[in-house]
Amino acid sequence: MTVQDAVDRTARERPDLIAGTAAGRPKTWGALAAHGVLTFRALAGRPPTEPERRALWAGLWAAAQQRVGGSGRGPRP
Repeated sequence: MTVQDAVDRTARERPDLIAGTAAGRPKTWGALAAHGVLTFRALAGRPPTEPERRALWAGLWAAAQQRVGGSGRGPRP
């Protein structure tokens, strides 16, 4: 299990939050980040370390930005 596995699964299971984050919709980034952490915990059987959490958030942010072609809208992780 890798951080990328958690990113991929979260993005696949929560396209609504990916789209909301990409559009800069309020509160969707926080919800997406939280779902990512929960997914990581479910897959790894433990909470992510600080570097893993930051990598997870960066991966989720990148997934949202890919959806809009890197427009840069919305909050930064």
